Amino acid sequence: MSARVMFSALAFGLALANPVFASDAGYIYGRVETLDGQKYEGELRWGTEESFWDDIFNATKYENENLEYVDRNGRDWRHWSGWDFFGIREHVFGHLFAVRFGDLKRIRVHDDDGLIVEFRNGSDLRLKGGSNDVGAEITVVDSKRGQHVLDWDTIRTVEFMDTPSKLAGKLGEPIYGTVKSGRYDFTGRIQWDNDECLTIDKLDGETSHGKVSLQFGDIASIRKERRGARVTLKSGSEIYLTGTNDVNHENRGVVVVVPRVGTVKIGWDDFDEVTFVDAPGTGRSYAEYARASDLMGEVVTRNGRYAGRIVFDLDESWDFEILHGTNGDTEYLIPFRDIAGVKPVGGRRSEVTLHIGAIIELEESQDVTLKNDGLLVFAGEGEPRFIAWQDVTDVRFAQPSRP
Repeated sequence: MSARVMFSALAFGLALANPVFASDAGYIYGRVETLDGQKYEGELRWGTEESFWDDIFNATKYENENLEYVDRNGRDWRHWSGWDFFGIREHVFGHLFAVRFGDLKRIRVHDDDGLIVEFRNGSDLRLKGGSNDVGAEITVVDSKRGQHVLDWDTIRTVEFMDTPSKLAGKLGEPIYGTVKSGRYDFTGRIQWDNDECLTIDKLDGETSHGKVSLQFGDIASIRKERRGARVTLKSGSEIYLTGTNDVNHENRGVVVVVPRVGTVKIGWDDFDEVTFVDAPGTGRSYAEYARASDLMGEVVTRNGRYAGRIVFDLDESWDFEILHGTNGDTEYLIPFRDIAGVKPVGGRRSEVTLHIGAIIELEESQDVTLKNDGLLVFAGEGEPRFIAWQDVTDVRFAQPSRP
């Protein structure tokens, strides 16, 4: 079965997912305190990338407390980490961590690679590197002290706060538009090359006459063509560009943030064209993010049904955590709070049903294949039941309340 078969329902789902925007409230905003006690407050940008509450913060978890509930014989030992110091082969259930900035309350930096993140429900988690989000420079647009770019190793804490409805100064407007990918259109806020997300950011390329750098705010459309891309400017001029990862197969993905669906990263093989329009706003505000809830629902197996609090892949236990999978050359990062169910299809893929009714067939990632480390179901106060992924026929999540 092709990975595209179940994809058609998504087009209907997108039509239902009309975004809600509110002035400047979608920009990341907060207070950064440095090791020497200096404080800067304003719009924040992570490195040269994340600028909005709907953007994703990535790191790696230090440990997994859920392993204590799983007997050694119940674990899936197909993934080995190698040999430890004593020559004993051991398994490490390492997991990446991904969460939208809108679900974070505070970050405490411990060293170049270590940090503790606090969520809006008061829980916290110890993390380390694993992405360029840990160790990134942070730009702060402070209305009183000006714009500052702060090195990670000078920062003590980052506290996230409600963004004012109107910022006195800001780095740029969001890039917004519609990406065409085969028979499907994705409309929302855009990150180009998994990086540029503001109208002040630049698209780089080469022509027969030399190098070109164009602000996204001046671009009307970009169409993949031969070994490069044809760029149409708002002035009506057209330029054919090659030679950089902005406009060729080395592009890291055209990201579209689709409300109530998730982050869709369209690979260059699947990308056809993007048409830009003025953004209707900046996206969801900090206040529109719900506090974290436990994953609740029912796991159906060949032998029974088990309802209660769910830990998915022995790792994800909150509804703000993110399920990852691919469909062709397109990646999906979907918050569990937007997922109604996950149904394994063989061992290599799963059907993921969203609360809006869309069904997306995903494959390759640990979350949706036999690489999944299994589920825990807490039915009461006692020990949870461990369910191996190969025994799962369906996972159904309760729909969380929204703010």
